[in-house]
Amino acid sequence: MEEQYDNSKNSMPLVSIGMPIYNVGSFIERSLLSVLDQTYDNIEILAVDDCGSDNSMDIVKHLQIEHPRGSAIRIIRHSENKGLGEARNTAIDHASGKYLYFIDSDDYIEPETISIMVPEAEKHHADVVHTVARTVYDKTHRVEHSFPEQPYRVLKGKDAFADFVCQDHRRHVSFTSWNILFSIEFIRKNNLHFYPITCEDILFFYDYYPLVEVAVLMPNVTYNYLKREGSIMDSARGGRIPVKSIKKWFEANSIMLEHSFQYVDRPFYCVHCARMLKQDFRAVCIALRHRKRFDGKLTDKEICQNLRHPSTYAQILKFKRYRLVNLFFKILGSLPVWMCVRLSYIIGKAIRWI
Repeated sequence: MEEQYDNSKNSMPLVSIGMPIYNVGSFIERSLLSVLDQTYDNIEILAVDDCGSDNSMDIVKHLQIEHPRGSAIRIIRHSENKGLGEARNTAIDHASGKYLYFIDSDDYIEPETISIMVPEAEKHHADVVHTVARTVYDKTHRVEHSFPEQPYRVLKGKDAFADFVCQDHRRHVSFTSWNILFSIEFIRKNNLHFYPITCEDILFFYDYYPLVEVAVLMPNVTYNYLKREGSIMDSARGGRIPVKSIKKWFEANSIMLEHSFQYVDRPFYCVHCARMLKQDFRAVCIALRHRKRFDGKLTDKEICQNLRHPSTYAQILKFKRYRLVNLFFKILGSLPVWMCVRLSYIIGKAIRWI
């Protein structure tokens, strides 16, 4: 980590920085300046215009003309609003760099972010390099915490990264797609892409983490995640809730379920299932807690389908870890619909998830 790196354009690989942009007029200037002012010289910024209705793109175009490094900005405009996942796919399709880094256009990064990550990627031929993010509140500028806290590690070999992720059911790395330096070759050879639905980050993570053969984890805090009122994360605090929001969450869980079958013979599979079903159960508890506030009908069957376990009883009994947890979720999801819902509510209340 202490090696000096030749920070000249001739020696540095190009890094593509994907930035989806949609109605972030109050934040885009700071975000984009944090990228333009990187100490790392060889970057291209893929500003993906997702057809918002405010002045965000006017600010981008102004910086493209006026900033000394404005020529690094490439504006790619969608024909219509397609959402965050598709905007990131556009960045993947248009990236010219050896590496790809995502940043959300209301967040901002530290000046040495890319300079810190690239040497490690080059040294170890890494598929991914993870650093640490902090949460910053928009109104008060209060810094809440950094996540995930991690010492420096280099994980090499098939399943090394997946085994680290699945050492237990806790979160040991970030499940986001931003603040990670990806090898574009790794993304493209595995045909990785984002789904155009809610939870696109977690779906992308579940798709890519079992495929990583070289990962570098660094303790450096490089990313500032802006927590603001009125964002998607805060939209359900009061009033009526669109029922489609929870159904989209269920849809994401269903995709993860379908994809999990390919990992059945991998050593981390038992923990992968336990983690996935725990997340599914949390979604069920949220649905049950807010059921009366949804603006449409959510049936018991729709709720229970979210708790299907991908494995058979015979497979679960062979698990070396989290066997009882997996058996519990297998049994719960196999109960009659009314019983599954009732028992889920009782358990959710007992553990204060409802």
